[in-house]
Amino acid sequence: MSQILHFGLGNFHRAHQAWYTDLANRKDGAAQWGITGVSLRSATVRDMLAPQGCDYTLVTSGQDGTAYDRISALKTVLVADKDAAAIVAKIADPSTKVITLTVTEKGYHLRPETGALNMDDPAIQSDLAGATATIYGFLTLGLRKRQAQNGGRLTILSCDNLSANGDTLAKAMQDFVAKSDPWLQDFMAQNVTFPNCMVDRITPATTAQTLQDVKDNTGWADAAPVATEAFSEWIIEDNFAASRPEWHNTGARLVPDVGPFELRKLRLLNGAHSYLAYAGTLAGHSFVNEAISDPVLKAGAKAIMTEAAETLPDAIRASTPDYISSLLERFMNPELQHKLRQIAMDGTLKLPIRLVATWTDRQEMGLTSPAIEAAIAAWIQFAIEETKAGRRLQDPQADAITTACSEKDTVKALATLIGASAALTLTLT
Repeated sequence: MSQILHFGLGNFHRAHQAWYTDLANRKDGAAQWGITGVSLRSATVRDMLAPQGCDYTLVTSGQDGTAYDRISALKTVLVADKDAAAIVAKIADPSTKVITLTVTEKGYHLRPETGALNMDDPAIQSDLAGATATIYGFLTLGLRKRQAQNGGRLTILSCDNLSANGDTLAKAMQDFVAKSDPWLQDFMAQNVTFPNCMVDRITPATTAQTLQDVKDNTGWADAAPVATEAFSEWIIEDNFAASRPEWHNTGARLVPDVGPFELRKLRLLNGAHSYLAYAGTLAGHSFVNEAISDPVLKAGAKAIMTEAAETLPDAIRASTPDYISSLLERFMNPELQHKLRQIAMDGTLKLPIRLVATWTDRQEMGLTSPAIEAAIAAWIQFAIEETKAGRRLQDPQADAITTACSEKDTVKALATLIGASAALTLTLT
């Protein structure tokens, strides 16, 4: 059986890449693939999944009702701080043909202002000395061993919401290897590819109600079910170094250029999501479906999508009215219970990609952006209100946000943290 190694074993991976792999395995005559998941933060997911053979239920809610699907593609779970040697060995194993990642934006340790690998980050410094505090330490040690064992070609596929995620990861790996293992550079260039991809499926946190629903409808007391929506999209650059699951037979699309699809998703879906997270929380809402039911917030989200659509390439712009309609419908799904505060995390990493880049492009086009500016202002107001209430933001720049909120020109100080231009004009509520 060919293998996938996945870093970041959260709900999204289990609702998306693992589901696609499971569907591919079910096709008549298809080559079988197994996934080894790596939990980067704790043993909690492993401890829930291991007693049930790593199977779990995917609960899919849509207009046609709710489906309960048992997923069996995941075979093993390793924990980063306990199983480092096994993880490195898995990277080197010739049967491992694909490595996938959903480690969130902060898992890449990039400089917000440039998008380059932050070599001054203590975790990166630790890995440069041979540790495995980040994905770069694991990948470098594993590739070194793979090279020594003639483990063959390998695809490393980022599935995170980063602009040009494959190119970004490739550049960060190249910079890391140049410092730590320069002799790996030729091996990587000849044997490792980093395709770009775009992923899309709304996947909220599992709740006690999810567990109860699974038990009531399947009879199985699943300790680790995942809830998601019926909609799913996966656009992948056709740039694989070796074999891969037959994802193209399960709804995934292999294309020469992911860029237009990625831009549409980041700027319309993710941009509107961030706006709803901050403005919705400030308005007293807790979930996306509540926020989008607020007429003022719905109008704001739609206006953001409309402004963002005007920055898209011509090839995809014509499809945006239907895309906007589908997004608004998806946001209204009451079954998902997608928490606004879950989306609100890591704003200093998300907003430069989701909102500020759109604003910048519109400035260069000579267009005003009242809706985008309102969304950025909502984050600033959220940061101010949370700080006033004594709640530390869940953000890699939480300390800097607290400091900015004590500055005389708080708005400018906070805007600077997300790379917003001095030309940005904001009005707080």
